[in-house]
Amino acid sequence: MKRFLPFLAIVFVMALSSCTREYICQCVVKYTGNPPGLPDSAVHEFKIQDKKKDAASKCEANSTTVTQDNVTMDEKCRLY
Repeated sequence: MKRFLPFLAIVFVMALSSCTREYICQCVVKYTGNPPGLPDSAVHEFKIQDKKKDAASKCEANSTTVTQDNVTMDEKCRLY
């Protein structure tokens, strides 16, 4: 029993520590502007394996807005 308690304590500490997990980053792309025939909005997903806080910042770093020839492409990414 005395040998079992330290082992149990180590397992307990490891279980409570931050672990990396696999998260899904979902990006929604929307196009706006005057020209007709713009594509519909699209959704892209990809996996990120990291701690939740780091995965969220990596995912949100993919968000962007680009304007060219009166067409604006807005991509918003968030952890899903």
